[in-house]
Amino acid sequence: MNIAICDDEQQDIDILYNYCKSCKLPYNISTFLSASALLEAFKSQFYDLIFLDIEMDKPNGFEIGSILAGYSPRPIIVFTTNALQYAVRGYGIAFRFLCKPITITMFQSVVREALDEILPQKAAVTCGSTQKMISINDVIYFESLNRHIIFHFANTSTLEIKDSMENMISVFSYPSFVQIHRSYCINLNYVDSFTPLAVTMTDGCKIPLSRKKQTIFQERFNNLIRGTIK
Repeated sequence: MNIAICDDEQQDIDILYNYCKSCKLPYNISTFLSASALLEAFKSQFYDLIFLDIEMDKPNGFEIGSILAGYSPRPIIVFTTNALQYAVRGYGIAFRFLCKPITITMFQSVVREALDEILPQKAAVTCGSTQKMISINDVIYFESLNRHIIFHFANTSTLEIKDSMENMISVFSYPSFVQIHRSYCINLNYVDSFTPLAVTMTDGCKIPLSRKKQTIFQERFNNLIRGTIK
C-alpha cells in the first residue's frame, strides 16, 4: 500500500511517518512539504492513503484534495488540521479528519478504518520470497504461461510470478474478474469489444474466448452493464 504524507511542517510529517512505521504493515511511504509536490508525484504514482494538511500555502490542502478526489480510482484522503471547523468545508472530500496534535491512538483508529476500505481492493501475490500487494482495479487481465502468471496492468507494465491459474482464480474471486479461457482471466471493466471467439481489451490485446466460457462471460458482462457488479 502506498501512503503519502503532505504537510509544510517537517515536524508534523515526522510524527505521522513514525506512526506509519510503528504499524509494521507493508507500506511504501512518501513525504511532501507542499501540496503542489504531492500533486505532481500523484501523476505517476497512485497513493492509496493520503494524509493531507489543510493549512498550507497556495495551493492548500482543500484545493489539492478536491483535485485528487476526482481521480479514478480515488485515493482515501485524511485531512490533518489545527482547527476542526474546517471539517464542514471538507465534507465530501475527506475520508476522515485528524485534529493536531495527533496521537498514536487517533492515527491507528483512522488507519484501521482506511484499511477496511483499501484492502478489499488489493490482492496479495507471492513474488519470489516476498508478498506483493497489487491493486485489482489496475489489472486488465492475467495469463498463465509455462507455470507462471503474467499480470498486465493499465499503465502497460507487467508482473510475472510463479503460480498456477487455479490459485490466482481463487485469489481474484471478485465479480469483475472472469476466466474466459484456460489460460486467461480478464477484468470486465477493461473490455473494449468482443465476438463469439475473442474479447478485445482496452490495451488492444485480443484474448481467445473459450466456447465453454461464452455463457458465463456474457452473463457477467451483462451484469456489469446493468451496474449490478463492480
